[in-house]
Amino acid sequence: MNITIFPTGKGGAESAVKYLLSDTDHEKKKRTVLPEILFGDPNTFTEIANSTKRQHKYTSGVIALRDGLESQSVTPEQITTLIETFRSTFLPGLKVDENFADFWVMHREKGNVELHFLYANTELVSNSQLNIHPPGEKNIQFFNAFSAVMNDNFGFAQVVPDPLKIALKQFEAKSPNGKNDKKAKNDFAQVLHSEIVNGTIGNRNQLIGYMKRHGLDVPTIGTDFITVRLPGAQKNTRLKGPLFQKDSDYAHLVSEHHQSKIQKFLTPEESKGQQEKLIAGIRARTAFNQRRYLTTKPGAKRTPRASKLLTANLPHRVARRKDEQVQKVKPVPVKEIRSTLKDQLTQLKEQADPATKLPTANLPHRVARRQDEQDRESPSSAVMGASAIHGLEAQIGNLSMQYHCLMLLLVSAKGRRAEQIKTQLIALEQKLSELNLELEKKKVQTKDSPKPTTT
Repeated sequence: MNITIFPTGKGGAESAVKYLLSDTDHEKKKRTVLPEILFGDPNTFTEIANSTKRQHKYTSGVIALRDGLESQSVTPEQITTLIETFRSTFLPGLKVDENFADFWVMHREKGNVELHFLYANTELVSNSQLNIHPPGEKNIQFFNAFSAVMNDNFGFAQVVPDPLKIALKQFEAKSPNGKNDKKAKNDFAQVLHSEIVNGTIGNRNQLIGYMKRHGLDVPTIGTDFITVRLPGAQKNTRLKGPLFQKDSDYAHLVSEHHQSKIQKFLTPEESKGQQEKLIAGIRARTAFNQRRYLTTKPGAKRTPRASKLLTANLPHRVARRKDEQVQKVKPVPVKEIRSTLKDQLTQLKEQADPATKLPTANLPHRVARRQDEQDRESPSSAVMGASAIHGLEAQIGNLSMQYHCLMLLLVSAKGRRAEQIKTQLIALEQKLSELNLELEKKKVQTKDSPKPTTT
């Protein structure tokens, strides 16, 4: 499960609503499954979003589940609770249709579940600007924590960022071959991706040289960014991120790219840490919403002379400060936020389909998987636990050394040799993943196996 916020929202909301409800996708292909409205009314939402004169009228995004078991296992009740949890997380203290307007539509034509959402960028009572996804690293970490906690609670693998995919995403939106040629955009991104992975492009200077040889002007080169002028473009595009930094380690980025292909699940400690990050984000967002939208602004409403405030005869600034002290909002207790989140996560687990969930679905994902595998093992397997663990650790160590050596060879390899090494790396990644899972299982079995009793 992953959340993406789209760089849209300017102009009228009609086009966004129309796309979500259209029977054709962004490539003008007929949807095999028609969109399904989950929450909100398209006409009402459009009117509210367009009522402001601000340039940014709405926020658009999607909660996307992976295809296969991830999308097949989720129930309608869980989808409803997930959306309600999203609302209470990123708009805490505010009420739908009273303080904010949203519109949710489900797409399933790609074989997976996609929960598309639109939020009007206006708070309905005060008419002030409302932004569920403000700029800044703290907000990004807030959204990442939500995704991590939800994936962990559902038992899904975590979303591991691929630095190459993120950095090259902008080339998928713009390319030297024209704005409307999607194949050309993807081809250009894929070529850059391949050249970096196989070591042909090994640092930023080589990347810049490659771009210039293929028709891109690079007018500015900064310490942590470069700007490019795509053919036919009227403006420069600034490219930031690890790939475009002066002293970036491309070999390390390639290694992270390979690691992103291996499934990752949170340990109990990591799960607790992500929940604490999420709670901290909810607390900060709650305090902001209370100050901005739920607290009467001094002077906003004139009071009758008979009931005027005691500070009315003081200088204006002093009076305002005293009024704010009286009306200061009390912070929401962390215990209350933690309790609400716990209830929501429990409800999501309880709403799982008994026909598709495992008997241990209510346990943390890793423990559940180990418990199921333990049930299939014979009692005598614990006897060989210690030796099995040492054997697995030795195998992992040997394969890890092979992986490291191949990564070093890949940097200078080209052509068929590079392709052979990449194939070997993929096979090693899969084997390492399997062995690590097996090792964790054996450790739990050894730890939990009953100790022999003496009589």
